[in-house]
Amino acid sequence: MGSSFDRIVNQSYRNLTDIDIQILQQISDEMDLVPNMSIGELADRCNVSTATIVRMTRHLGFDGYSDFKYFLRHESERGRKQRTNSLAVTTAAQTVAEDLAQTIRLFERTNQLDELYARMASARKIYAFGTGYGQRLMLEDFCRCMQMIGRDVVMIPATGELRLVKQFLTRDDLLIIASLSGCIDRYRDVFQTINVCGTPIVSITNLGNNELASYTAYSLYFQNGNIFDDINMSSSSFVSMHLVLHLLFEGFKAWLERNGGA
Repeated sequence: MGSSFDRIVNQSYRNLTDIDIQILQQISDEMDLVPNMSIGELADRCNVSTATIVRMTRHLGFDGYSDFKYFLRHESERGRKQRTNSLAVTTAAQTVAEDLAQTIRLFERTNQLDELYARMASARKIYAFGTGYGQRLMLEDFCRCMQMIGRDVVMIPATGELRLVKQFLTRDDLLIIASLSGCIDRYRDVFQTINVCGTPIVSITNLGNNELASYTAYSLYFQNGNIFDDINMSSSSFVSMHLVLHLLFEGFKAWLERNGGA
């Protein structure tokens, strides 16, 4: 039953007879069909007279069957829209669940995790740079988590600062870069310079061929099936990127515990 239908039945329940309730149960079971039935067809379906149908509608507060059928037509349409919306939500939830499951599998298959954790523990400084606003938000949360275990991560807020910081990077530092597509057209010269100075880079990108990964010592991948290839933007949230960073933090914390805080 739709919520409006439920409400009207509940409000009028004291006025309803046992036969009224049986008719309403039949209507509830065939909510999409009844709006197209004549009063005679509904009466035959319920094995009652047309007069009984009219009395039932008046017990509910309607003027008659035509008034009641008009209400049911709107109720049926509303129910169809709700089912359509529910299906869309279910499909979206399934897509996100698949992305998260694949992201976990990709992380678990990464071969260099222990080496990466050791590098994070020994780094003179850890820097983090996101190629977009959403990426920076995910990295800021990662920085917050790292601070909770006494490890500071320096956020590089924009491209200009990245170009400034590159001249101070050393082999003993570590640079984490989060990008949706791995496209580095705007940063290629910067990454080439960083490679020359020997600073190891950790790339966090969507699964697939991308240029950024070719410049990095460590590559972590997430799956996001809602990226517009032509503009390299996500049509959904950054939940799978956030998951990779969360797994990286939790893995690093566990590594520290196993190694006495390193």
